[in-house]
Amino acid sequence: MIRTKKLLAIAAAGALVFAACGSDDDSGDDASTPAATDAPDTTDASESTDATESTDASESTDATESTDAPDTTDAPDSTEAGEASGAVFVVDADACDDPDAATAPIEGSLRIGTSLPLSGGPAVLFAPLAAGQQAYIDYYNAENGGIDGQPIELVIKDDQYQADLTKTNVDELIFDDEVDMLSGMVGTPNNLAVRDDTNAQCIPQLAASTGAPEWGDIENYPFTSGLLVPYEIEVRVFGDYIVEQFGEGATVGLIYVNTEFGQAYVALMEAYAEENGIEIVAQETIDGADSGAPSGQMTNLVQADPDAILAIPLGAQCIAFMLELGNAQAANPDFDPAVYQTATCSDSIFFQNAANGGADGVFTSLNIKDPNNPVYADDEGLQTYVDAMATYAPDANALSTIAIAGWSSMEVAVEAARQAFEAGDLSRVGIMNAARNIDLAPILQLNGLRAIMNAEDAYTAEGTQLVQWSDENGFLVPAGEVSNFEGSLGVFTP
Repeated sequence: MIRTKKLLAIAAAGALVFAACGSDDDSGDDASTPAATDAPDTTDASESTDATESTDASESTDATESTDAPDTTDAPDSTEAGEASGAVFVVDADACDDPDAATAPIEGSLRIGTSLPLSGGPAVLFAPLAAGQQAYIDYYNAENGGIDGQPIELVIKDDQYQADLTKTNVDELIFDDEVDMLSGMVGTPNNLAVRDDTNAQCIPQLAASTGAPEWGDIENYPFTSGLLVPYEIEVRVFGDYIVEQFGEGATVGLIYVNTEFGQAYVALMEAYAEENGIEIVAQETIDGADSGAPSGQMTNLVQADPDAILAIPLGAQCIAFMLELGNAQAANPDFDPAVYQTATCSDSIFFQNAANGGADGVFTSLNIKDPNNPVYADDEGLQTYVDAMATYAPDANALSTIAIAGWSSMEVAVEAARQAFEAGDLSRVGIMNAARNIDLAPILQLNGLRAIMNAEDAYTAEGTQLVQWSDENGFLVPAGEVSNFEGSLGVFTP
């Protein structure tokens, strides 16, 4: 496996410059947000589709209360260009299968590859990621002329959320398409399926669109990093809410897709429950390929009658779960648990399609500005995104938080490449060193939150906000202040 060296002074990182990109002042000119449109089918990598997601929490409010932009708690100070917020991370290039190739300067256009579920199965609803990804690349090329005067190229392949197809796609991306890096691939099992190969070959595998703990294993897998708020933070945010509302001895029911994705949440919830006096009274599973109504599972949850439910469905299963929840509540008026559905279900399309009342009051979390919330109508960063989507992905749903996740996955990747170029080391190793030491304010992240990594902090995003769907308002309403856990997870140790 790749090993790393940890240096305590930024000068020891050579000429790397970790400049913060973006602004902490996210206010802008007045702007109106366009209405959502249907997402088109995705085909070639150069075509647009749509895309995204996020997380966090604290005090609870009713879903119909204030929609003012929430304050951020414990927001870190901005890091000036060239400053490090922790020990600098440096890849040991000698451990690469081919050190010369890994450190060779990238010539011509920078090529980024990704593998996404664009068809088939319940995960197909994550196809909007592609539109957000392509829109960001087109926007960046138009605004900046690419990197070193060369336009950035994006190659997108469909894996139908099947890990074996992801592996096939990544092999093709690396050996046939000759991409220089990967970014924004969806799915815990999918990213796990390729990380041995990408790390052995020293191909940056950035911004995995999953919050699994494994993306913090920088000792063994320094070339793989995550994008989403780690699941541990989501569990902590909802767990704290449960303890606050129901006290010690509160009961929880779990319903989850039975893949590495769902199992990761369950393990974290079990650990939190044991530490905080919560009793898990039911565990129900959903098959990864099943998009039907989980009626039997819901019947068991009703019988268990927990104080709260943690739901971990996938894609279209998010809608199916809330519809079945609505049916159960209609048939059992006393069944009224606090329900949290993971941030992978935070796109408004999921809630809007649960039209029988099952979505109303369901919690999730976001670490991005919800384009459906009118409080952000004049936000400069959001308006930049909306305008870019209108220009480069006009048929896509710009109000999709899934699309925003796609945009963000490319924003992080391109910034790492830009910093590597500015440092005079636009190579695969140079990009990974820049990515692992990034301090960036993504334009769509909640004000005060940053994307920060270093040798002591292996997770890109560690802040989020608990939000609650309101049928009356038609968007996710803040249910507490933004919580910032920056640096709290450190690095993952298997």
